[in-house]
Amino acid sequence: MLLAVLVICIVLFVVLPFVNATFWALVSTLVIGLVLGVIARVIAPGRSRTGLLFTTLVGVAGSLVGTAVARGLHTGTGGRLLLQIGAAVALVLVLRPSKGIRA
Repeated sequence: MLLAVLVICIVLFVVLPFVNATFWALVSTLVIGLVLGVIARVIAPGRSRTGLLFTTLVGVAGSLVGTAVARGLHTGTGGRLLLQIGAAVALVLVLRPSKGIRA
């Protein structure tokens, strides 16, 4: 009986909060990535025929790269945001499909 109560307490107070925090961290990362990807597509010159998934993935990647650079440079929140947007724009420019050369 005591073992069952201990297992229930561990699940309720250790496992479930960890799962909940991980889930919300994932959701917030995807939402921020989508916003950064959209900002990057607006800033990047030229037309792009890329979808929502590409935009989100580029935004998430830009966010991760910008955060890593900002931590290395010890910038504040504003600097981190600018570096995230800059990295996302650079990734949009580098990764978007080219139109090809027409003769």
